[in-house]
Amino acid sequence: MQLSNAANWEDVYDEPTTAYQISSTRHAPIGEIIVPYLFERHILAIYATSNNANPTWHFAGFLNQKVSLGLVAGGAFNADAVERRKIWLNRITLLFFPKYTSTYAISFNVPKWFKHINLSVFEYRGIESDSTEDLIRELIK
Repeated sequence: MQLSNAANWEDVYDEPTTAYQISSTRHAPIGEIIVPYLFERHILAIYATSNNANPTWHFAGFLNQKVSLGLVAGGAFNADAVERRKIWLNRITLLFFPKYTSTYAISFNVPKWFKHINLSVFEYRGIESDSTEDLIRELIK
């Protein structure tokens, strides 16, 4: 793997989300952010920023890996969060997701006190290698 090679990363999502202002002193919490992309690679880098975060805030929220269960419940296609990872504010977080399925989706839960968040998601497009998979390939040869 060449994680330090910028050419191996693709910016697949970079969007700001702002809470709905109810009054001058109140806002509705930001709901779950669903990233409208189906991921095939299992290495991501996440960067979360906020233009009005308190300087003492370090936690940006939780990123959820969701896999399709292939079930239809109540007329809706079903997916379940199988991994939940903490994301830190103003810091790139590198994530290695297990390969439960060939594709998956992600969503992001923001703490209720945030009025604004910008979420950037980068997908690693370089060669992925798993030592267990490499050992099995060597045994099969």
